[in-house]
Amino acid sequence: MKNRAFTGTAASGRPLVVGHRGNSGTSPENTTVAFARARASGADMIETDVRLTADGELFLFHDGTGARTTNIAQVYPDRADDPITSFTAAELRRLDAGGYFGEEFKGEPIVFLNELPDAVGSGLGVNLELKAPADSPGVEQAVAAALAGPEWTQLREHHPVTVSSFDPAAVRTFAGISPQVPAWQLVEEVPDAELLAEGAGYAQGIVASHVSLTPDSAAAVRAAGLGLWVYTVNSPADMDAVLALGVDAVITDFPDTLIARLASGPEASR
Repeated sequence: MKNRAFTGTAASGRPLVVGHRGNSGTSPENTTVAFARARASGADMIETDVRLTADGELFLFHDGTGARTTNIAQVYPDRADDPITSFTAAELRRLDAGGYFGEEFKGEPIVFLNELPDAVGSGLGVNLELKAPADSPGVEQAVAAALAGPEWTQLREHHPVTVSSFDPAAVRTFAGISPQVPAWQLVEEVPDAELLAEGAGYAQGIVASHVSLTPDSAAAVRAAGLGLWVYTVNSPADMDAVLALGVDAVITDFPDTLIARLASGPEASR
């Protein structure tokens, strides 16, 4: 049974502002500095990606390899293109996950899930995307166990903590293990009414690409009794378009820009 207590919107009734991989438009994604900047911007939540290391630790990382966002080619030149999940936690802790973005961020480490409550402090909710669950067998159970810990329980008392995935089986599995934590289904396109009805049995809502979302598909999500979040919305025009659809949350690389749109309304751009 899904958790109906969390509506998926801010207490004020406006959509939640969710920093994509932190404040990744201005800082290296999925790092403590990105999370701190999201908090400073006034975001309600951050979205981040979670995987399992080869020795079973949960870490925050988007890509399937470390080539784009770390110095893995220098540290492990013979393994630069290996799956990031083939590395142990100790090996990942040797990597620089900030220097690719700019010299000022050099030395930012990969963040592990047990470090995230301290990284977000008391001011942010968290959406954890189970990234490529097939590459991290057992990640649903590991995340559920982690979120049952005292630091996460305390965070959940004051801020939304949710889990999402593009993999319906992973969402269903997690929801069955941890029904007290809202689970959301990520999609590129809103599915048909039959699949929406099926998803309503275990998911709190749909997290859809803003590129494919239409008034009709947004209405279909609502008709199924599901919440509606949207990703990854970066331009002011796209922000105005999804806000007009009445979504519950907007995931963006630029939370400060979205907050300004919410404060001023689309009239400010005219």
